Amino acid sequence: MRNILLGSSQTTTIIIFCVLCAVALIILFVSTSKRKRVFKDKDEKQKDKLLKAAEEGDAKARCEIALNYRYSESGKYLYWLEKAAEQGCEEAMRKLADEYNYGNDYTKPPIKKDREKAIVFLSKLADKGDIVAMKDCALIYAVEYKDEAKSREWQEKAANAGDVESMENLGCDYRVSGEIKNFEKSEYWFQKAIDAGSINAIRYMGDLYCYFEGKEDFYKAENQYRRAISAGDDYSYVRLGDMCKEGKGFQKDEAAAFEFYKKAADRDEPVGKTRVAECYMNGVGVGRDEKKAFGILEEVEEKSIFARYLLGLCYFNGTGTERDYGRAVKLFKECPNFYDKALNKLGECYYFGYGVENDKEEARKFWQQAVAYKSEQAAENLKKYFNETSENE
Repeated sequence: MRNILLGSSQTTTIIIFCVLCAVALIILFVSTSKRKRVFKDKDEKQKDKLLKAAEEGDAKARCEIALNYRYSESGKYLYWLEKAAEQGCEEAMRKLADEYNYGNDYTKPPIKKDREKAIVFLSKLADKGDIVAMKDCALIYAVEYKDEAKSREWQEKAANAGDVESMENLGCDYRVSGEIKNFEKSEYWFQKAIDAGSINAIRYMGDLYCYFEGKEDFYKAENQYRRAISAGDDYSYVRLGDMCKEGKGFQKDEAAAFEFYKKAADRDEPVGKTRVAECYMNGVGVGRDEKKAFGILEEVEEKSIFARYLLGLCYFNGTGTERDYGRAVKLFKECPNFYDKALNKLGECYYFGYGVENDKEEARKFWQQAVAYKSEQAAENLKKYFNETSENE
């Protein structure tokens, strides 16, 4: 009897507990729903207030109301941004430039890329002194329209507005770009960048004096590199090493070149490490040590394109490691397509079936790409195996 009463008492307690929980949940639900209605009403009132201000011509309100439509109604989103932009709102101009430059697939309907419209709004920002807009215009003309002259025009605007990166780019363009190659203009822009505090530009000035054909001044080049090193540029050790190795301004001295490369490598400079590995691989300025070369290249593989290519050669030839054609092909493919030596080697792999299935047509394509980057070896391969004469020849 006691057990029956006890069981009945427990059941009653459980029922009461469940009822109380249900009541609490109902109260919480009602309270939450009420708060949601309050917030919704508040949001609607705020939106109405913004919309009224936008309609009355408030540029900030127009920009804010536009954002409410960004992912729902692209037409209204762009409409209000353009209205704000007409009033000179820079935030609206920037958003419009970005939307048209990159497109937006997340709004309804999607906003399609329209580089001409992007340039319209970027130009307006540029007129207000926006350096980022100037650089964006330069990039669009270079990449989208392949108009280097127009791109350079915008870079000059950014450079004249004080952008150091644009000064450096112009100096490099005038140093190496065939049609506009100009020693004086290159020197001018590098000096502007140096005066603005660029360490890179000091080294670039050294490159100008070292490599500009007909205007070489190795004494000045060495001074610029040493000046760059004093300012903290470790890459300039590599440049001094190259000068020793090639006998530019120094007596040709491979051992001295190796020491300069090692100084760069000791400071964890990727190209310096790659040069050191190359020296060990070929016995330049130091005793030949293929395993040591291989180990260094593995360390720096992710940081240097040339290191990746050399590591591919190690696997291809069995230098410092077991021969592995498959791994070699993978590494050559990981080198960017502009790297002609990797392209040439890939052509060889596909032609003879090293690490991949034999595919002569694929080999031909790789060699043709390499020829486009002035590879003499690839030109010889096309002539030898396909009887093709390239423009290079």
